[in-house]
Amino acid sequence: MVSSRPFIQYIVVPIITIIACSYITSQPFSAAASPVVSQNKTDGQQPLSSSVVHEIKMAAVELPEGHTAYNMLEYKIVDKQNHTTDITSRYSDQPTIPGPTIVLTEGDIARLTLVNEIGRGAVSLHTHGVHYTITSDGTLKTANRVSNEGATPEESYTYVWTAGNGTAGSWPWHDHTFGKDLDGTDMNGVEINGLFSTVIVNPANGKVNALVNGIPKQVDVQDIKKDFVLFVTDDAFWGVEIDNANNKKQTPLWVDPTLVATKNDIVRFHIESVGSDFHDFMLDGYKWLKPGTNKTISMENIGPLENHVFTISANESSSYYDTMQTHLLSGMNGKFEVITNGTSSSSIAGPSPKMQDGDGGI
Repeated sequence: MVSSRPFIQYIVVPIITIIACSYITSQPFSAAASPVVSQNKTDGQQPLSSSVVHEIKMAAVELPEGHTAYNMLEYKIVDKQNHTTDITSRYSDQPTIPGPTIVLTEGDIARLTLVNEIGRGAVSLHTHGVHYTITSDGTLKTANRVSNEGATPEESYTYVWTAGNGTAGSWPWHDHTFGKDLDGTDMNGVEINGLFSTVIVNPANGKVNALVNGIPKQVDVQDIKKDFVLFVTDDAFWGVEIDNANNKKQTPLWVDPTLVATKNDIVRFHIESVGSDFHDFMLDGYKWLKPGTNKTISMENIGPLENHVFTISANESSSYYDTMQTHLLSGMNGKFEVITNGTSSSSIAGPSPKMQDGDGGI
């Protein structure tokens, strides 16, 4: 199906988006410059004792064929009683695209320390949706007017995010300082090379809207069996599965994967976009609730750095794809397989980049 949108939309909207993002990040905030502590820059915020705190350490790495990616190194959760739980094992020990998915609940605080293992330039975390001070913006001083907020090969950087009231949803985060050239200064479109991921913020009341067997209703977050994260780039879907029934295990699914769920299970889709293109996402034969309403839809237009989240019951096998003709012809599609109890419900990964010299991959 060919999109009927005027050509000017594809030129003007990305330009407006870039200008708006630059304007927002350049506005003055009430924040002190980043202090340097033991070879680690941090934005200076301290966790609140009344909040659950997520202590996260990640690395940015470069893969053999030129992709860049984030790698989870350590993830610990400190609850309100000051008990610490190490959940690092939920994540792959290898770099992944998309990067590790951070899962918070409204009221939580995340302290994310980033290490630059690329060996050049400065790499950062810039998030959408959640709250932070200007020193956790993950941008360069030319944009934020305070400081350069990236991790260098010599010095890590710590960001503090707060999942405040009203931030429930799924939000993209990505690099905003690393460049493609040798000195790391040409940042034009570099995040689509792999330095992107999402933060899921679950509502404090533990309820989300869903379409279950065609009926709008609220379901408990704890009843969601799987979360499927699909990042739409200019030429592919990049996926991650979170198996909530298996200790919330995160599995990288790479390019155009086959998503697998058990019949009648409640599953949640997180559709995110990086790049400059627009996309019309469709899950063939399914309808879902338009966010914030009880209106059912069967397709959603997604622009650069936009997101779309919906929860459904897995009723029948299907396929997902981008209906825009150029993307469809380039192979932007994958399967959604619904199986019966007793059959393996593990999703099937697509092609992956080379992890090290000598490996196979894309």
